[in-house]
Amino acid sequence: MRKIFSLRIITCLVFGASLSFSIYAEDYDPQKVLYHINYDDPKRISATFTNMTNHINELGEDNIDIKAVVHGPAIKYFMEAIDDHAKQTSIDSLRLSDVQFVICGNSLDGFKVTRDNLYEVEEADVVKAGLPEIVRLQQQGYFYVRP
Repeated sequence: MRKIFSLRIITCLVFGASLSFSIYAEDYDPQKVLYHINYDDPKRISATFTNMTNHINELGEDNIDIKAVVHGPAIKYFMEAIDDHAKQTSIDSLRLSDVQFVICGNSLDGFKVTRDNLYEVEEADVVKAGLPEIVRLQQQGYFYVRP
């Protein structure tokens, strides 16, 4: 009797483990994703960067195209990154995974700074206005995410 009971428990555990694996084992189609970052909260930006990293890790770098539109007070993060090695590392690790940070020119004007005052922002990374860029990317098929 004990042997049968033990066998039933083992069968349930094996079946349950395989069922839970099948629930999480997903194949995803390639994705184009737009992350909207406009908040002045380093912890929230860090959490957003973690979301982006997890997203890349789940789909694989070849199956995801991420653009992060940065505007408003989030510009400060890139200004502070010039002298903050931890922030540089966070930005660089995402760039190495082909994340493109798109910087709002209106926000640069509002903060009275240029791209040279931000950590490694190239001319091609700056657009005139962040919100119209968000809409343009959505029109190109990017899915909007704002953690």
